[in-house]
Amino acid sequence: MVRDSTLPPGVSLRGDTIWIRFTWAGTRYSEAYPFPASPENIRRAGRAYRDIRQKIRLGVFGIEDFKALFPTSPRAHQTGPDTLFGTVAQHWLDNVEVSHNTRDEYRKALNRYWMPVFATRAIASIRISEIRQAVNDVEWKTAKTRNNALISLRGAFALAHEDEIIDRNPVARMKNQKHQKPPPDPFSRDEADTIIAHLYAHEDPIHAAYFEFAFYSGLRPSEMLALTWEDVDFRQGYVRVAKALSKGRMNDRTKTAVVRDVLLNNRSRNAMQKAKALTFLAGGAVFRSSRYHNQEQFKTEKAQRMVFTRVLKKLGIRHRRAYNTRHTYATMLLMAGVNPTFVAAQLGHSVMMTLTVYSRWIEGDASQAELQKLDASAQSGDIVAHGTRK
Repeated sequence: MVRDSTLPPGVSLRGDTIWIRFTWAGTRYSEAYPFPASPENIRRAGRAYRDIRQKIRLGVFGIEDFKALFPTSPRAHQTGPDTLFGTVAQHWLDNVEVSHNTRDEYRKALNRYWMPVFATRAIASIRISEIRQAVNDVEWKTAKTRNNALISLRGAFALAHEDEIIDRNPVARMKNQKHQKPPPDPFSRDEADTIIAHLYAHEDPIHAAYFEFAFYSGLRPSEMLALTWEDVDFRQGYVRVAKALSKGRMNDRTKTAVVRDVLLNNRSRNAMQKAKALTFLAGGAVFRSSRYHNQEQFKTEKAQRMVFTRVLKKLGIRHRRAYNTRHTYATMLLMAGVNPTFVAAQLGHSVMMTLTVYSRWIEGDASQAELQKLDASAQSGDIVAHGTRK
């Protein structure tokens, strides 16, 4: 017989049943461990308790962890009006159709902001006033951070409403805060060409090809990292963008979940030819290390960013993040008079987004023409000081 004094912390016995006690999101739990009360299983229960405490401390203990450890607990399988917020939130997270990295961001938001407050509450009992209080209690760094965190909260309540667990969605009318998105900050064409020339003259040629292609194709960094030689068609003159590599993980879809063919111009074709001489025989990824025998694929853009920053400093060019290569290509096309619909298709944007984000470059010449009307009017004497007219 095992004495209570010899039991691991957080573990107790009642008859032949092992119980684990812990506090999660402000609620005290005492749950049956689904194994016979043997010395080995008691030690296992002690390890489980320590794991629970560690995950709770890190903010990563979720309803799926609870269900895996305590499958016989009524709390693990609640349905109907007593269904826990944590159960619904986990079900929404497991089934939302997004990339792995986006799902990971949703998981972090749930575990950081909403699970500690609502995980063990019946979702039908949560009122809008409580939700607003929980949102207002957070010191949000930016309005965008707040808006992104609300996505997972809305998702859980929307699913509960669709499943008829709740009669109405209490967050349906909770609005996003307005935030001012910084405008594009592209490089000039002269700056881009100066950077590319310096890269070819003084840096690893694969980095030079990488940035020449970035400046003259407009691909997102994640799309460039995922590009393989099977995606490049020199004969037809395009590269097919169908996937993305982000944070070392391959996603079989782009950010917008739309496959697009990006046409090669003289400069982007040149970049592909340069890269071909370096990595084509290795097969697979276009952009990989060309200095080492294993020619390892670039999994992130960290190395490229370091090179880019160093070159900007050497050249005395104002620092902008490497992502602005994409904005540079967009603005070069628009300033050359290319149809915005074509530009949108090449970038993987909607036409509306292109018109909104790059309106300054689309309307540039027209705006100057309108101002010239004012100057011409003033020179002709139609407008004089104090608003009087001749």
